[in-house]
Amino acid sequence: MSGWRAEITGDLSTAANRIESALTAPLGMMTADQIRLVWLAYIGVEKSVAFIRFDIGEENPGRFIRLRSYEVPDERQALSFALRYLKKGTEEFALGDFHRALKELRESRNYLRALLRRKRLERARNARGASYLRRLSSSSA
Repeated sequence: MSGWRAEITGDLSTAANRIESALTAPLGMMTADQIRLVWLAYIGVEKSVAFIRFDIGEENPGRFIRLRSYEVPDERQALSFALRYLKKGTEEFALGDFHRALKELRESRNYLRALLRRKRLERARNARGASYLRRLSSSSA
């Protein structure tokens, strides 16, 4: 196995472990550390997608997707879908079917991306709400 393929195999395994660790959070209660694990898993999957694309000579610089189709009601479900596609992609990669691996890993990445986007928006909404409450309390004082 060439150097980059061994590296990608390790990255995919690490990403799966990180997603599994993040799945231990109770519904709606992901900690900052668990969100960081999801970010690191996302980075590993994204890197793997880039390396595979380069190896198979896919010239397409990226595909526009609608994240809405990857948004699911709860984060545990999103992580479960991401993990399932990641494991399928890892299996296909090990078998040498890079086109199929690429498809599965993109699906995994998209679920992770949608979840991270939702978490970022929630954090921004909460920050705006806290700022608004501070303004209200300071103006009434």
